[in-house]
Amino acid sequence: MERMIEKFYKSLGKGKIYGVVCKKCKHFTFPPKAACEKCSAHEMNWKQISGDGELLFYSSGNLPPLKFAKYHPYAYGGVELKEGPVFFTMIEGVPISSVEAIEKENKKMPMKVKAKVKKMAGNNIVVFKVVKSQQTGKKSKKKSRK
Repeated sequence: MERMIEKFYKSLGKGKIYGVVCKKCKHFTFPPKAACEKCSAHEMNWKQISGDGELLFYSSGNLPPLKFAKYHPYAYGGVELKEGPVFFTMIEGVPISSVEAIEKENKKMPMKVKAKVKKMAGNNIVVFKVVKSQQTGKKSKKKSRK
């Protein structure tokens, strides 16, 4: 298992994001695991993810893990990858100024997002950013002109 985790983080260091596909049942898993979530087989193939997904929901918290405290406040949420799995991680490009702003934006879900690798707290992590064409609708643009 250490080898798989090591390979995953080394690939993140190169800006590449991988999951694994089960050789037996073809189920895709992200982040990579040593055994298939569906059939428990241990023979997996590495596959680079598209990076495309849909943000299903997000929130923000007041007590981030100590390691990420200097990045507070930030959003985190559930992203369904184009390949299928749902991944919970940091989200960029959404408002977090108030509970009301978060509630309003969550009513617009799902939103298209794109994965990227970001160096934070000494680690390379996978974060998703809202695709700009969907980040703000016409209503938001009109409000910003007032």
